[in-house]
Amino acid sequence: MGGRSDVDPRERDAVPARVVVLYRQALSTLSRNRPLRVTSSAPIQARAALSTSEIEALESVGAKLEPWPDHSDDDPVMRSTADYMALLGSSHSTAEAARFLGVDASRIRQRIRERSLFGIEYEGEWRLPRFQFERRRVLPGLAQVLRALDADLSPLDVVQWFLSSNSDLEQRASAVPASPREWLLRGGSPAVLAGLARELNAGVA
Repeated sequence: MGGRSDVDPRERDAVPARVVVLYRQALSTLSRNRPLRVTSSAPIQARAALSTSEIEALESVGAKLEPWPDHSDDDPVMRSTADYMALLGSSHSTAEAARFLGVDASRIRQRIRERSLFGIEYEGEWRLPRFQFERRRVLPGLAQVLRALDADLSPLDVVQWFLSSNSDLEQRASAVPASPREWLLRGGSPAVLAGLARELNAGVA
């Protein structure tokens, strides 16, 4: 995780094949700034697939690592585990973000603290999901939207919200609802998104 684009070879034998497949699917999806989809997966013991640090990271954002009851074919634990691993693996380090924004790494950390960039702290380092960048720039108006989101939302909830189509975001240029990310890229009002972000907070609370 944390900066890796694939499963650590030392851990590969301990990771069930289905987890690897789900991880790679999620990694590809996030790399293209597409929303994650909840799909079926075979029941797998989560704790057997992860390192201690990975388990701690998942539990810190509220993930439950117990097997789905009755060995159901629809195991959200495995999907969320693979998605979270892929989110970290597809995100930028502070050094990478600093390099393509042309600033010092300390400035990236400052922007995370002031919530003008979204970061995930993992093993003492920050990871910055790629949805918030386009052509080596930060999405216009991102800070206003991030500050409207509840700071306690899980990283997966934040990323999924930014990448998923929203029926409240229809623009005259297209009849297809935009995602919050697309809305900002097309010059949509950040204030509109900030209002929807506050609604998301209320729905999750």
